[in-house]
Parts: sequence; C-alpha cells; structure tokens
Amino acid sequence: VIMKKLLFLMVLIVGILALIGSCAKKEDGSTATTATTPTTYVSTDTTASGSLTVGSETMSGTYASACNTSVNTMIAGGYLPSDAKAWGGAVVVSGNDNITQEAVSYTDTACTSVSHRIRTIYDNITVGSASGSNYPLTMDKAWQGFLVNTTAAETWLEAMFSNQIDVTVGTELGSTYSGSTNPRYGLISLTSTTLTWADVDDNASEVSSDGALSMTKQ
Repeated sequence: VIMKKLLFLMVLIVGILALIGSCAKKEDGSTATTATTPTTYVSTDTTASGSLTVGSETMSGTYASACNTSVNTMIAGGYLPSDAKAWGGAVVVSGNDNITQEAVSYTDTACTSVSHRIRTIYDNITVGSASGSNYPLTMDKAWQGFLVNTTAAETWLEAMFSNQIDVTVGTELGSTYSGSTNPRYGLISLTSTTLTWADVDDNASEVSSDGALSMTKQ
C-alpha cells in the first residue's frame, strides 16, 4: 500500500503535452510561418551515469515528462499539496543496473520551484524479454528520499502517510530500504528519444502499461 502511494503521481501523469501551433494568413495572401511553443520538461539534479540495454536500444541519461499544469482535480483529490501549480516525473539512469525515479510537484508553472519530491533508487535491475514493445524489469528498491520545500507540502505528505514519516521543510529525508517486498517489477517501452515507464509493483502480475508515464530524453 505504501509503495503504491509513493507512485501515485507517476500513474496519473498522462504523457507529453502537445506542441501548440498557430498559422495566420498575411494580407497579401501568403501564409505566415507556423509558430510553436516549446514543451517545458521536469528538471532534476540527479546525475546520470552508465546505461542499460533494452532490446536493440540503449537506455541512458535522463528522461523527463512534460511540465503538467493541470492541478485542480489532483489537489482536490489529495494527490498534490495545496500549493502545487505543476507536476511531473523523471527517470535517470544512475548506473549500469541502477535507475532513479522521481515524482515532483512545483509551486510555479515552469516546473522550477519544487514543492515536494519523492525520489526512489532501484538497484540490481534486469531486463526481460519483450512482449510487443514492452520490456519487463525486475529490480530491488534500494533507497528512498522525501523532500518538501513548503509547509503546505509538509502537511500534505505527512498526512498522506498517516504521519508515519516526519519531514522537515528544506531537508531531504532519505533512508536505505530494507523491506521484505523486494524484488519489484516494472514495465517499460523505449526508443532512441522516448521512454514509457509503467507503475512499479511488488507483484509482477499487477504491473500494467495502462496509464504509463511518457518521457522524453533530455
């Protein structure tokens, strides 16, 4: 149950925001150049290192979701702190068998000022055989950290975990994981530029690509 709460943001993220284009006609009848607004992505300070082989692709570096500014429903449902203006997620390859996963909310719409962050490190990752475009992952949850930068985020996060954790504004609370629910199971789809990251569970049969998080390589 705790693990599923930790990953609720990742399940709810609904992919990369579409680029917005506009086109206007000039008075002389010619067509103006199409203008686009670049997608803003979630940022992370986790250092990338190493790589993983996924079928014919190599997974390396940082993958980030779009900066999602649709927050009202999620705040009302208790899925984000009350001061959140945006949210998203990131996955960083941090070793040859390590991945760091992050779920983050922000107090601004540019995804630069963190309200809260849940960061999880997975170790001993192995990639299974493909089923269509999806590859199963087997891994151990090795470490987890909780960061809140506002009192609103502190109150929300502690309440979500029924006060089983006690966080301090501005200080990441992290610890090595030694629970009995390893290994964990995930599901990914990878191209040279995109990663689709499904929810992680301690039961392989419960992992599904439904609602998977789409991310772009940075």
